[in-house]
Formats: sequence, structure tokens, C-alpha cells
Amino acid sequence: MAIWLIFIYLPTSPDAPEAALSVEKEQEIGDLLISAYLEDVELVADSLVYESVDLIYQRLLTAIGKTDYDYSIYIIKSDNINAFATLGGSIVIYSGLLKFAGSPEEVAAVLAHEIGHVEKRHVVNKVIKELGVTFVLSILSGGDPGIIHEILQQSVSTVFDRSQETEADDYGLALLEKANIHPVAMASFFRKVRDKYSSSTFATLEFLSSHPNTNKRIKKSLNYHPQEGFVSKPFAEIDWQQVKASL
Repeated sequence: MAIWLIFIYLPTSPDAPEAALSVEKEQEIGDLLISAYLEDVELVADSLVYESVDLIYQRLLTAIGKTDYDYSIYIIKSDNINAFATLGGSIVIYSGLLKFAGSPEEVAAVLAHEIGHVEKRHVVNKVIKELGVTFVLSILSGGDPGIIHEILQQSVSTVFDRSQETEADDYGLALLEKANIHPVAMASFFRKVRDKYSSSTFATLEFLSSHPNTNKRIKKSLNYHPQEGFVSKPFAEIDWQQVKASL
């Protein structure tokens, strides 16, 4: 079955392995992966936290406009400062990152960056490069737990290359502007992390170890100038300190 599928979804090129997998098939695989992932983690159950993050998330999704992805967000209990996107538009954010973030705008900056990885198909690009399209597609023909685990591990632990990180940053900054969130929030978040942690600790943080050149990225965000007439719209309906106290 997997061999038959590869002939349908190829050809592709070495420079664009994601072209071997349609967004529809990526979404199918992503649904299987996130279901498996959620079996081994504990979701945050507090309604205030979810409602508040959803307000941030919905603002960003509205700003995206037309997209091929059906996004979903999950908040899991973990002290780690981390967030990641997996195949098909599922985005996971750790409660530790929410506790650390100083504002809803900083959370929006992280989410905008992860949405950039999804929209630019960086996750599927990396997974197919590492595992091959035949292996990835084989999940649809049987759902073997070993294969699911292997693809899941690869997608969750994906470290993107410099050009992909730059592309996701650019997308995220533009998305923040469209959502009436000042892009300086991205610099604010990374500056907080840089100032709080030593360089050795910084390198061990899962989310941040895959995001190199922090000073350069802070500067880029600070130098991003929204178009004339831009108006920042605060999340007045969110009491961020109350949200953090609920975690």
C-alpha cells in the first residue's frame, strides 16, 4: 500500500521534499500523531487558561486569512519553556511557557512563529528528509505503533535550519502586524529568556536550543516597523496575571 501511495504523491525534488505529501495527507497523518502524543501527556484543564489562549490564537488565525490547514491547539502540563508545531497544523504549547511569558502578546509571538513553520511546511519538509516519504505514508496503511512513534519523535524534536527559522520569524512578525499585535512582542519574549538564563542553561531549554542567534532575532524584531497607520490592539479582555495564577 505504501509503495502505491508514493507513486501517487511523487514526484518531488531534493530541495522540496514536502511536495511529495499533499496537505490533506499531512493532515491525516498529523491527526494520528497528535492522538498518540496526547496519550502520554496531561492536558491543562483550567477553562480560564484555554479561553485566554484561544482568544490569542483566534486573533492570529483570523489574520492568516485563507489557509489549507485546520489548526488545533493543545496546552499540556509541563514546566518546560516549550512550544512546537507538528504535522497538519497541530500546535502544542507547554504550561511552563505560559507561566514564563510576560503578556498575551509574547504568547502570540511564539504562536505566530510556530504557525509560520506550518504554513511554510517546514515540519513535513524536515520529517520527510529524515525518514523518507514512503515511511511517512506507511502510517496510513496500518498505523503501526512503532512507525507512529518514530514519526512522532521526529516531528516533535524537529530542529529547523537557519533559513527555515528566518522564514518563520519573517512570517510571524508579519502575522503579528496583521493581527494588530505589535511585533516587538517577539523581541520582548526572547530578551526575557536571554536575560533570565545563562548561556549554558539557555542551550538546554528544548524550545530555545532550536532557535539560535537570539540577539540577532531580537534586533530584527526591534527593527521591524509596521506599516503607517498600524494600531496595536491590546488583549484588554485577558487578565494575564490571573491566567498565570491558574496554571
